Amino acid sequence: MSLTKVLFQQPLFKNRVFFEFKDTEVEIHYGDQGCAIAVEPEYEKETVQLLRLLQAGGMSPEQLGLACPGIQEDIPELLAELDRRGLLIETHQEVESRGVSGQQFYRELCRFLNRMKGQFPLSPFSEKMADQTITRNQLIGYALESYHVTHLCPRLLAPSLANYESPQTQKLLQEFFVSELHHDRLIENSLKSVDIEGDQLQRMQPLPMTFAVCSTLAVFAKQHPLSFKAALLLFEEDDKVFHQLFKQQSQALELPPEFYKPILLHAGINEEGAHDQITSILLAEVAYVSPQEQVVVKKNLAILLECMVRRTHEILDYYGNSNNIIPRCFT
Repeated sequence: MSLTKVLFQQPLFKNRVFFEFKDTEVEIHYGDQGCAIAVEPEYEKETVQLLRLLQAGGMSPEQLGLACPGIQEDIPELLAELDRRGLLIETHQEVESRGVSGQQFYRELCRFLNRMKGQFPLSPFSEKMADQTITRNQLIGYALESYHVTHLCPRLLAPSLANYESPQTQKLLQEFFVSELHHDRLIENSLKSVDIEGDQLQRMQPLPMTFAVCSTLAVFAKQHPLSFKAALLLFEEDDKVFHQLFKQQSQALELPPEFYKPILLHAGINEEGAHDQITSILLAEVAYVSPQEQVVVKKNLAILLECMVRRTHEILDYYGNSNNIIPRCFT
């Protein structure tokens, strides 16, 4: 109970949170998000009472427990879960009404990310390719770390399919998931051209920041669908200048066409499949984004963008050291 008391003195459902009972569970909806909670028939009446009290607000967790004694022990855990899903605020907290549509939020996100990117220097990877100081191993390292992202991608996306979504959003997510399957095979072909294949691929370990970027996307997919949809904007961007430099430097360092062509093909697939528009398409299905949600998403994307920038530096540092094992295969 102590954790819940710290989080909320008087928990209150956010505006636009609704619930309905179906068979042995209660579905709680918030815009296009939601969750389902299993309820035993004998506790249904008190569960309804608790949810109605949360809609009204003004009661402490202890008072809620006294009002619903049959489920008193379960209330702290339930409040913590509702908070984790972003459904609660404090009763006295001012609820602003200046929310925006998903389409409006997408435009604001693009402006926000452009401002964020302006705070970082130009990509050191692009700079090293442009001034021709990039090394062969650093180019291979880029492909190795890209392999981890594409190989893990289906597992990173899968949790999003278990969230409560509208039928159209669910369809879009399923189609996106299917379109991402087997992209790692392209990168496998690239790595085979530089004698990295088979058992080595099975034992490869990603760099820490590559793992952090992948883990962050997986957490968003599971715990915060709106941040997940927004984050795809960063993963599906196509930088034509970067890939042109990548091709030029691969040729300059006498890497075979079989190395850089699959990587360029993967970038082309994303562009032709309108993957770079997936965030815009998904957010167009979101009717309303509250001010609180906007702040949470922007914070999450700022963290993810910083991880991506750190990942670039880490690739250059690790694969630029000739003493480091390449590929990163450990027994």
